[in-house]
Amino acid sequence: MEDETIENLIKRSFEIESFEQLVGQEHLFSKGKPLYNFYYNNTYLPSLILFGPPGCGKTSYAKLIAKRKNLHYIYLNASIATLKDIKSALETKERILLVIDEIHRLDQKQQDYLLSFLENNVVLIGTSFHNPYFKLNRALRSRLFVYEFKNLSEKDLSLLLDRVEAGGIVTEKDARFILIKQSNHDARKLMNILLALNLDHITKKDIENLFNIDLSYDNLQEHYDFISAYIKSIRGSDSDAAIYYLARMLESGEDPEFIARRLCILSSEDIGLADKYAINIAASTLFIVQNIGMPEARINLAFCTIYLALAKKSNSTYLALSKAQSDIKNGVLLNVPKHLKTNSKDYLYPHNYKGSFVKQEYLEKKLKYFYPKENDEIDQWIPYKN
Repeated sequence: MEDETIENLIKRSFEIESFEQLVGQEHLFSKGKPLYNFYYNNTYLPSLILFGPPGCGKTSYAKLIAKRKNLHYIYLNASIATLKDIKSALETKERILLVIDEIHRLDQKQQDYLLSFLENNVVLIGTSFHNPYFKLNRALRSRLFVYEFKNLSEKDLSLLLDRVEAGGIVTEKDARFILIKQSNHDARKLMNILLALNLDHITKKDIENLFNIDLSYDNLQEHYDFISAYIKSIRGSDSDAAIYYLARMLESGEDPEFIARRLCILSSEDIGLADKYAINIAASTLFIVQNIGMPEARINLAFCTIYLALAKKSNSTYLALSKAQSDIKNGVLLNVPKHLKTNSKDYLYPHNYKGSFVKQEYLEKKLKYFYPKENDEIDQWIPYKN
């Protein structure tokens, strides 16, 4: 520690030198999963589209692949790269890995120019915040495999902090929790916060001073207690309590996306069929939080909170699924009836009948899971009563 600056120590702690150092993305990086296989396969590496939120490992994976396959690494950003830049990058006779960030911004001429090179000595890895697949022309799409990256979890960020602390930087328990929350699932943001602090011993007060906020959460348990009280207040139709807890969480630096995701879950679990608009409003709120952000999105969170609190409540769909899953775990495993199997000639096509409904069996034996509740609004779109 004495021979190394804090800045260098932090940057070194976040450097990814081997595949095993990558965190998160178990659905892609675990043994036997696609990006694991592409990394360790000694012969074949296709061109890829990696899309997902910032700071979750897309570029780190690309750099590791280039090193592993002994490819010359070239990075371009499609928002500023010209056709001349792409031509210059591809002029080399070396085998290259071309990473194009924000690949959905490439115009048709740029996309067409890439095509012939992908058949020869170029592997392309396109990265983007959103799935850019529909923005690319058909010829280019046919040469790419598309994979979605997920947000890093709090556990993933905790592993990265462990590496920082192993280098000699101390983060007090409460400070560690707040660092993870303020990083908003983004490893790059976590590193930048640590660089901005530039301290070898970090306290909660240090983070409050950096962000100029009063972090009223005193510990990790309060994080869970406040979100619990918030959800239970909405479930209990107390809009005033729900708004108070929303304000408290926002003033404490809570991740607004975390709040919005919980509202999406609540809209189906606790409101469900009692208000068919609830899930759309919750999903729209999550979209706004992700794409507009704070501080403006706080208004949308407040609107959604009060709407869901005042909405009629029903958990009938949640109970139906829970019972079905319980039955399956307890051995109720039914076969698909013959007339429902692929290309069956005995299947009765409902649209050939009056009201687009015909009675036929859809299960091997009769089971009952869905029981409507008094608030459920279903009569207008279910052709029979349960």
